Amino acid sequence: MEYTKEYIVAEYKKLKQHLGGPPSSKVFFAETGIHKRYVEKIFGSNSYSKLATECGDIANEFFKQKSDLDEILLNWGNLARSLGKLPTTADWAFNNNSPSADGIRRSHNLKWIDLPYKFLEFHSNESEWDDVIVLIPPKSANGNILSANIPRIEGLTFEYLKYIPPVIQDFLELSTNDEKSLEFEKETNLIFKMLGFEVDELGQGTGRNPDGIAKENQYRYAILLDSKSRKSSYIFGTEDRKFIEYINKYSELLSKGGYTKQYLLLVSSRFDSVSAISLKNIKIETGITTSLLEARLLLKMLAIKIQAPRLFNLKKFQELLIEDGEITERKVDKFIAGLK
Repeated sequence: MEYTKEYIVAEYKKLKQHLGGPPSSKVFFAETGIHKRYVEKIFGSNSYSKLATECGDIANEFFKQKSDLDEILLNWGNLARSLGKLPTTADWAFNNNSPSADGIRRSHNLKWIDLPYKFLEFHSNESEWDDVIVLIPPKSANGNILSANIPRIEGLTFEYLKYIPPVIQDFLELSTNDEKSLEFEKETNLIFKMLGFEVDELGQGTGRNPDGIAKENQYRYAILLDSKSRKSSYIFGTEDRKFIEYINKYSELLSKGGYTKQYLLLVSSRFDSVSAISLKNIKIETGITTSLLEARLLLKMLAIKIQAPRLFNLKKFQELLIEDGEITERKVDKFIAGLK
């Protein structure tokens, strides 16, 4: 709905009377449900200070600082949108924005490198800023900003990214680093634990084995996990014999344990040249379906799992594994849509 100036002023005065004093901007927007963009539309820049003045209050330094920071963040967001990238301090100065980067640091104790994450605090719930939010890279567990060349999680805004735990926020970076294969294997196993599977960790140093075995104990199926960190892409069709050997090695043991349905799942940054002949060979030799899944799509499903744990369904997850070949984004989106 559209809010008039009279309505906004009346809501401010009503809340002020209820609180026994002028409300802060944070309290005002939270308690009234009026979005700050409507206040800005009517009062312009420094909107909340002007609203307070309109209602007979002196815009003290608290109001001024909050409003000034709001304006800085809006200007930063609009500049990022026009550039299609995170602005540098040079971009900020060239476009005549103020205060300077050094001025922002002095007045708000905010470094330029932290400005995008302050923007997220203010605007991550606003869909009109999705095009800007997607430009902001996540941070790793130690607070470092992850490389800008990490594959984006397409169709996943910050609203979903915020559900990814810090311990695996470098997962996409690991998926593209050939020298971090062990770390990538461990985080893949960890993600399957987070999805609700019981995971036996195997991996490097244990011979010709999968990296892990994810077991679903209610619906009694098991997934042999093999993680492939690749800078470019993993070419499927060169390791048939290895896959066949360890599938046959574990298949009987899993069957005796009650896991009558078994699958092979390869996880990598992305895939190239998926050999239909190799898929067929593995199926003929073992009777097991082979699926391939991009790391970003696995992370996408984990975000949904953490956001809505009661809706996430491991029985339906099995449906992604019943056909040989790559689990595409379309299949993942269909799986997610079926959870709602």
